[in-house]
Amino acid sequence: MDTARSRAMALVSVLFLMSLTPLITSAQSEVTCCNSTDFRLYLMGESDDGTLTPFQEDLASDSSDSESTLVTPSILSEIKVGTWEVTWGTEGVYENSTWELNIPYEVQGAAGVTINSTLEVRIGGSFYDGDGGLDPFLSGSGSLQVSVDVGSGQVNDGDRVQISLTVRNLMFSQPGDDAGVRFLWGSEAHDAQITMRFPLVDIEMKDASVLGNLVYFPIVLKSGFDDRMWSGSTGGISVQGSQVSQMPIATGVDGGVEVTFFWEAPEDFDSGTITVDFFLIPQDGLQIVDSKSHDIVIGEDDDVVGGWYPANEPLRTGGSTLDMEINAEWDGYKVQREAIIKFDGSMSQWMRWGLDNIGNQSLGSNSWWRNLNSYSDSIPSNDRHNGRVDDSELLALQGHLTGSASNLRSFMSNGLYLEVEAILGVNPIELGPSEIIVDMGATRAFSADAITITIDTSYNYDSSQGTRQILVETFVRASQDEYWTEVGLTAELKSTLFEDLGAVASDEIQYKHRRWVVLEVITIEEEELDPDLDFRIEYQPSGFILYSVLLGAAMSVLFLSVGIGFAMSLTKKRTSMPALVTVIALGCLALVIYVLGMPMPIVFGVSLASVLLVFPVALVSPRDETVQKMAKQIRGPSVTCPVCSTKVTVESDVRPLRIECPSCENMLRIDE
Repeated sequence: MDTARSRAMALVSVLFLMSLTPLITSAQSEVTCCNSTDFRLYLMGESDDGTLTPFQEDLASDSSDSESTLVTPSILSEIKVGTWEVTWGTEGVYENSTWELNIPYEVQGAAGVTINSTLEVRIGGSFYDGDGGLDPFLSGSGSLQVSVDVGSGQVNDGDRVQISLTVRNLMFSQPGDDAGVRFLWGSEAHDAQITMRFPLVDIEMKDASVLGNLVYFPIVLKSGFDDRMWSGSTGGISVQGSQVSQMPIATGVDGGVEVTFFWEAPEDFDSGTITVDFFLIPQDGLQIVDSKSHDIVIGEDDDVVGGWYPANEPLRTGGSTLDMEINAEWDGYKVQREAIIKFDGSMSQWMRWGLDNIGNQSLGSNSWWRNLNSYSDSIPSNDRHNGRVDDSELLALQGHLTGSASNLRSFMSNGLYLEVEAILGVNPIELGPSEIIVDMGATRAFSADAITITIDTSYNYDSSQGTRQILVETFVRASQDEYWTEVGLTAELKSTLFEDLGAVASDEIQYKHRRWVVLEVITIEEEELDPDLDFRIEYQPSGFILYSVLLGAAMSVLFLSVGIGFAMSLTKKRTSMPALVTVIALGCLALVIYVLGMPMPIVFGVSLASVLLVFPVALVSPRDETVQKMAKQIRGPSVTCPVCSTKVTVESDVRPLRIECPSCENMLRIDE
């Protein structure tokens, strides 16, 4: 009896453990993803210090920026093409698979080449190698493929993944003096890559948080590429099959990035289980997906005071739109300048969070907001970390920025990643009294809504200095990370009545230069400006008062008036039509040149030409008697009516001839 009871208890225990196994597996599948994924790593950098990246956007857009190695005939047994590596940041198991390297080549100075190639792969302490087949013949240009069979194993956080390509036994067909084969990589045109199956990213979908009718879904991405796994990819979620369009909040975590999406529940939704599907696309052809179910009860806030709020400083690389507006006016001695900087997205989230964390001692050592710790005493305790931006926090930032030029430069350069000199035209040290206003837009709560920063300032500039002045130049600071995804620019520079803007020089950007008698203006309108574009617009006032917009127009009118006067006086006994047409034509040309903003000496030159050309044109103009004779020859003979003295044209050679006077209707007889 005891034996039977023991067997029964053992059977029940086994069945119970078996029933728990799928439950445990299901819970783990909702927390992490994914062990092994088929993807590509692109070859970047120089041959002796190369790197590997899964992000296509890292490839150079211009083929001239490709890296390369030229292999020439050599007596050496083995020639190294290059070595590329990356430090892995995830742990996981990789399966048996074939890794394949594709690298573009160009054969130079020969009809072709037979080549042996070897690819070595190192994963931590494991080593694998493979070759490109039996003496492949390369000609022209194409892509060399080399495969390596990689056995299963374990990759740990911090392991180095390295590949090395070597070639040997090169035999050129019909070689010239410069025979060789060049291997290229690192650009979109030469996208050398290695295809592999390997753990790329761990995805952890955390439990949702509820605040009113808003539901927040935090998702942690851990990889060896930190926040680039999100900012360098395309991703999103769908709730119950419907795509969520609101911008998520990205914050840095140890070894990765936490991306928090929020979903506004419909009015008819009170509680229930919802399914959240997450997708991540790091490169073309690769979509990593994960899903999780959440039990949601609307109205039961999850102990969140003042609204949901990220615990860590948000990243600035999640995508932001920047609109730059510059308005300037020069009066001959001073340039009055207003810069309006409007941005949203991740940069707005970063700034809102930072303002609300002034004086936070737990900020990271690299956080720009540590610069405002000295203002912590001016922030009331009720305003600190309350999930919104208060007046005291805005005043602290504005006071910090206006306090010194170095503070303004630091905020623009290290905070917003903008070049302040490119926006304001001069070094901030040269600025006069400045006013900086920060407008948080529609809400002061934590959000991605637009923020507007207005800088109203001035600086001295005398045209007698004869130096070029910057209207605007590349203002997005160069960086490996992409902070601004969309950039728009509007700029306008005006001068007063008695000043000119002089010669304008432009590089890689379009502008309009116009004169309107009482106003000279340079305008720039670029709705979609490439953040990486290197551009510049300069102007150099002449300082010559006659070149000013008003006096320049007056001088041109004076020259034209003199030309008309000369034309009339020189053609008293000659026809004046040719001379007047010359003056008017050149006057219209001078007007067009003046309005289009071309250099004032050209305008004066054309206007003065209208005066000088009057003399030769008047001299060759026919006399009035000659014109009358020519008119008579064209019209034919005529007779004078004896009654009304009207000249009547005779159009027939018949004699005698009777014709009627068109004025008095008397009949005239012509005998001869």
